[in-house]
Amino acid sequence: MRSTICNILHAAFIAPFTSLSLCIVYLGAFVSMTGITAVQLFMVFDFASLGMWAVMEHFVVRSLFVSMMIMPLWLWVSTVMPFKNYAYLVLGAQVVTGAMLFLVGQDAPVWMSTLLFSISVSSYWTIFHLMMSFSVSDDNSANEVCMADAGVTAGVLLGSILGGLALTYGLGVQTFILGTVMMFIGTLIVSVLIYQKVQKGEFALRFLSEGEELSWRNVKGQSKNIYSTAYEGAFQVVADFLAPVWLKLMSVSALGVGILSAAKIGLKLLVSPIVGHFANQGSDANASHSHDLEIGLALKCAGWLPWLFMQNPMLYAFSSLFWTGGQHFFNIGLASRWYKQRSVFKLALREFSLGLGRLMATLVAVPLLYWSMHSYIVFSILLSTLMLFTTSFGKSIATQHMSPLLMRLRRAA
Repeated sequence: MRSTICNILHAAFIAPFTSLSLCIVYLGAFVSMTGITAVQLFMVFDFASLGMWAVMEHFVVRSLFVSMMIMPLWLWVSTVMPFKNYAYLVLGAQVVTGAMLFLVGQDAPVWMSTLLFSISVSSYWTIFHLMMSFSVSDDNSANEVCMADAGVTAGVLLGSILGGLALTYGLGVQTFILGTVMMFIGTLIVSVLIYQKVQKGEFALRFLSEGEELSWRNVKGQSKNIYSTAYEGAFQVVADFLAPVWLKLMSVSALGVGILSAAKIGLKLLVSPIVGHFANQGSDANASHSHDLEIGLALKCAGWLPWLFMQNPMLYAFSSLFWTGGQHFFNIGLASRWYKQRSVFKLALREFSLGLGRLMATLVAVPLLYWSMHSYIVFSILLSTLMLFTTSFGKSIATQHMSPLLMRLRRAA
């Protein structure tokens, strides 16, 4: 028993740091996400004061144009031009869009501010996903993704606090400048690393991996991952992206939103060993073992239940224990399944699926949020519950309970 615990802890906290490349990725993730989160929190909280249509416009642009179009395009471009030129393109795009965002100011249309900022963000995530996909190991990928996610979460922690302070003291211009600079530095760190690996022949960026073909059969073979990823995108909208909006509607201060958003990091670090262990057991490409997904979905459902009976901002901290743990379980196993396939095409398919889930959730969740908080909560619970019943665990429960019921109905008929 003791040796098993030691092995799990070693795999979670020591083994992921034995690769210098991955350590650099963790650092780049922390730096970039600090800047990204500060700007993102400022924008969403600011748009919430403009009403439902502004919030809807922001998330539709992010989902439809960025996740479903621009991200797959960035990934494809990375395979058709020398990486050095691609890195210059990505970094140049961040400088240009950052400068344009600064020039148009806070009075710019919602769609314009969102599009400019999202182009910069998507260019960073492209570099991050490429590095992770071609760097994770086959036997400990989930723990390596956990550590990368810890770097992201640490950035979210600091960025949330900075964003809350910026909203409190009206530091919009300073926030945009800081966010752009930190995102540029993080992207530069990972880009240099990838370029070195390409030069050494360790990376071969091709849109389709060896033996892979661009066909419907290839897409259909990823149906379970696509479905799960679309759900992940939908849950991100209701529990993460829209959180500043509904906390604002519940009269939580800007600084309070920042602090509550930052409070999630401790739990992520605590559950990382357990998450990595379960995810490694089920990180095969077709997700035939999905205990990590099932545990994650069950925790997400549990996090929403208290909101049916009481809608108090203090519940956010309590529910975040379940949401963060559930999202960590669900996301880590799923991400490692995509990364281990070492395919740029699969990464593009992943981003498209995320965008589709985010778009569908936005179109339903935003109107519900402004109409009735209770309806929004019911929708969020149903989202996780329905997804849970599509897993092997849910299907087995349905089979055990529904089969006798159907037999009785037939006899009665």
